[in-house]
Amino acid sequence: MSVNAQWVQQNSGITSNLYDVKFINRYTGWTLGDGGKVLKTTNGGINWMNIPNPSINGGGSLSSVFPVDSLICYVAGGNDIILKTTNGGTNWIEIRNGNPNGGIFNGVYFLNRDTGWFCGSYRVLRTTNGGITFDSTVTISFNSDIYFRNFNEGLYCTAGRVFKTTNSGMNWFDTNVPTNGWAYEFRKLSIVNNQFVSVVGGTSPFFRSTDFGSTWQSLDSIHSYPPSVMYCCAFANINTGYAGGTYGYLYKTTNGGNNWYRQNSGTMPNAFWGSIFCFNDSVVWGVGGAGKIMFTSNGGQWLTGVQSNNNVIAEEYSLYQNYPNPFNNTTKLKYQISITSNVKLKIFNMSGKEEITLSNKEHSPGIYEFLLKADNLSSGAYFYTLYLNDIIKETKKMILIK
Repeated sequence: MSVNAQWVQQNSGITSNLYDVKFINRYTGWTLGDGGKVLKTTNGGINWMNIPNPSINGGGSLSSVFPVDSLICYVAGGNDIILKTTNGGTNWIEIRNGNPNGGIFNGVYFLNRDTGWFCGSYRVLRTTNGGITFDSTVTISFNSDIYFRNFNEGLYCTAGRVFKTTNSGMNWFDTNVPTNGWAYEFRKLSIVNNQFVSVVGGTSPFFRSTDFGSTWQSLDSIHSYPPSVMYCCAFANINTGYAGGTYGYLYKTTNGGNNWYRQNSGTMPNAFWGSIFCFNDSVVWGVGGAGKIMFTSNGGQWLTGVQSNNNVIAEEYSLYQNYPNPFNNTTKLKYQISITSNVKLKIFNMSGKEEITLSNKEHSPGIYEFLLKADNLSSGAYFYTLYLNDIIKETKKMILIK
């Protein structure tokens, strides 16, 4: 990777939050967000055009866009909004619009011009005629994103769960993402080759499936620091992906999510990342808070190092969340360091009193794991802190239940 690789800000011309971005080719793409704003580019984002549409009159927030081809595009959002254009945004068909009691549509996916699905407030809608009529399914959750790999098999995500259908959305079942009961805010699905599925939520967890949701892996691998909540991820292929969230933090993986490293995403550091679209592993767009549109044509730049000879110089440490958590008497604590350091790992109670020192010695680069036996500790919340060369690097919270 060239040391000149970087993310650049494209001019959206607005300050409204943006929640979704999709491209049909290298040059033509769409994004949308608050205030009914719809933007389109036909030159790769050099210029973004504000596309007038009926939702602006109601001031609704638009959540999801799906351009089927250069002419047909579907838009969905709050106030029960579903819009369609058949001429690239010059004119719009109001399929549904302006019902303040109608709920929100958060996700839309189409297999072709006529067959597609919308998901949102406890429902999934299916159309096979371009939105003239719909079949409706009631769901048990407030749904965030939806994807179908063929007419029968699809997924939608919600708080800490991913549901699957094998009969075109008429029935759904829980795929049991291993969240240990945490209701992580899954906002976006990322699917590669109609098989590899990825979702993010919270400050560290990354979840992936290699068989379209039949089984899942949980990887505590992002380690956002300072802590931020991941809102979205997008993979260009099975190895290269990006994840972003609050405070403008962006992370990249080149090994399928096993390790993530912070990107130098430059401007607008406090604007969240709402959606990421990968045209390939180098050409990527991301949108988010305050009208942010970011773009890279060469895969971005690592914040704390550069890539040379296909090796990454990583951040100097990673502190993992203890497991299990909450725990009864025993739990495992793990950290990784990339440079030789004197490492201390200490346990503190809620009053700040040091209870236990698990490590206090020089370590070579590698991953280290400790088993904490809490025989002499009372039930309650504790903190564990990682020091490198006597400098505090990170603190995490854990819960002891006896």
